[in-house]
Parts: sequence; structure tokens; C-alpha cells
Amino acid sequence: MAGTDLLDAIDKLYASALEPQRWDEALSAVAQALGAVGVSIIPLGTEGVMRALVSESLKEANDQYQQGWWRHDTPSGRILKLGIRPGTVATDRIVMREEEIRRDPFYQEFLKSHGIQQSMAALVSLGSGRLVSVAAQRGVGRDLYQNADVDALTRLTPHIQRALTLATSMVEARRLADDLSSAIEQLAWGVVLLDMHGAVRTMNGVAREAIGDGLLYAHGRIQAAMPDTDARLQAAIRAALPGGGLQPVSGVLIRRPSGREPFYAEVAPIRPRLDALEVMAFGDGGAMLLIRSLETGARSVSQHLRDMGLTPAEARLAETLGAGASLRVAADVHSIAYETARSHLRSIFQKLGLNRQSELVALMTRLMSLASRGGSAEG
Repeated sequence: MAGTDLLDAIDKLYASALEPQRWDEALSAVAQALGAVGVSIIPLGTEGVMRALVSESLKEANDQYQQGWWRHDTPSGRILKLGIRPGTVATDRIVMREEEIRRDPFYQEFLKSHGIQQSMAALVSLGSGRLVSVAAQRGVGRDLYQNADVDALTRLTPHIQRALTLATSMVEARRLADDLSSAIEQLAWGVVLLDMHGAVRTMNGVAREAIGDGLLYAHGRIQAAMPDTDARLQAAIRAALPGGGLQPVSGVLIRRPSGREPFYAEVAPIRPRLDALEVMAFGDGGAMLLIRSLETGARSVSQHLRDMGLTPAEARLAETLGAGASLRVAADVHSIAYETARSHLRSIFQKLGLNRQSELVALMTRLMSLASRGGSAEG
């Protein structure tokens, strides 16, 4: 076979790793380089990431193989029992004698009916215990495979392995991305992924439903409807973006023009690893905006306050103040110093975006009303 055939096959193998629809083209090129009627890639022993890949010329044979002939695949069974090492390339004649072939149903009833007289295969490892057989089928009427053919498949095998490993890794990455996307869609929180400039990359259904009452989406960016609230939201986003100093996750209470219970939003930084390829693909990272409606029922006031970023001590103090107690009385109730209570109150105001105790009382009144409608603290 010509060296140019091998180079063409190698080129098409790597192309198919990135473009799965080109695998048939790659297998045809490998078959041509090896003088085969077709090539099959079949998982062995353990279930693979993908179904068997076969040349178009072997589709009918593969269908019958999958329907039951795999149980009678004598050479593959013997290869597995021998424990042949990955990377080994050989013809079926290393495990089958000619007299066995003449009476073996797999050869005489199955392979011969599809115009196949001999197989040459490479055992390829994809990692994690996964093995595949890459088999080139020699047609009836052709000479049996020679050493030069085995050498050619040996030269192709590392490229086949790398292309398959890349292809299966991409399949797994796509599956993981799909699973993660599906999970995000099921969350009760709205999720908005932002790029390194704060522009929206994607958002889930809950986030999309929040747009229009309290939140706006314009020119690729998320904004709060009320200017004072938007100033706090944009400051939180800037703090989480690259260059923002990776400050602690900050929360923003987003009031809604409709008068319904507000949203509570948090912004968390997302950073790539210190890897050149990741930086090329994703820049310096971005941020994740999490949005929660405070209309969710069956949660206590304390649980809501904890979700909004308050510590247990701050949540207890906020509840007491919300019930109408003065700061000094609240400090006595919780057996803490007045200055400690003042420090807690400043932290509460900062985390909730409030300026006066009257605003805290109003918020606590709404939360207590919500908790009473939703049921007990235990739900």
C-alpha cells in the first residue's frame, strides 16, 4: 500500500475525532490503506462509551453481529482469554488454525456470507479498562494478510488510539455538559452565567422567568429594574469578575415593581485553571449570578435569612429586631455586648443592602408573613 494512503488515513482519523460525522470517511480511508473491504471498531469485555463503529460496507454484517453472532466470535473470545496486551497487532491466524476455520460457523456461515475471509486486528486501550478491537476485514478472493499489512496497521494503531481517546473524551464532556445543563434547568434558583466582561453567556428557565419584574435583560446584560438596586447588583457583579479581587460572595436584595416578594441574588466568581488552553477558550473566567425568589413557601424566617448570607447569630438578631425590639434589648435577649450587636447590625445591613432599621423591620414582616403562609419552620 502507498504511504500516501496511510497519511490520508491518519489525517481523516484526527478530523473524525473532532467531527464525529466523518468517522465513516476515516474508516474507509483506513480500509483502503490496508487493502480491506471494511474496518470495524468494537468494544471488548466492557461496555464502551460509544456503539461499534463500522465502515458503510460492513453495516449489514455489523447488524447481524450485534443481533447475536458476537456470541459465536471465536477469535475475539480467544484473544480475550489469552490476555493479549493492548497495542498488539495480528491476524486472526494467531488464535485460529486453518482446519478450525474450515469448520467454524463464525467463519463459514457468518463471515463468508458477507464476503470476508480474514481479519487483522489491533487491540487498543482507551483507558479505565476499556478495550476496543480495530479490525480490518480482508475480502474473499484476496491474498491473506502479509507482514507488510501487519506493519501498516501497527503504524496506524497509535493514531487510531489517540483519535478514539479524543473522540470518547469529547463524548463524555458533551454528556457531562448536557447533564449539568439539565440539572441547572431543574434548580429552584435562577442561574445566569456571565463571561469575563459581565455579558450573559446562558441562563436557565427560572432566570428567564424572572426577567420583567425586578430584573431586566438588555444588550446582553442583566440589570435590576430599580436604579439603586441595580447599582448594588452591578457592584456585586464587578467584584466577582476577573480583576474584581475575588471578594467574598455578595448578596443583593432586588425589589420588584409589582410589589411581589423580592428576589435575592448572589454573585460567585468562576475562574479557569492556570492553563493556557483554558484561558484561550474561556478568557480569564467570569461569574455566576444566582437568583432566588423569596416567595418560596415552607421555610422559616431564619432559613430565609441564612440563604441571604446572614450567619446564624446575625439571623437571630435580625428576627428579634424585626419583632420590634430595640438594638439594646436585642443584645440583652441574646446575651451579647451592645457593641457586638451593633457590629452584627452593620453586617446585616451590608449583606441585605439596607440602610435603616425600619427597612429591616419591613423585610422581616414580609418574611414572617411568607413563613406563616408556607407552614412551619420544618415545612
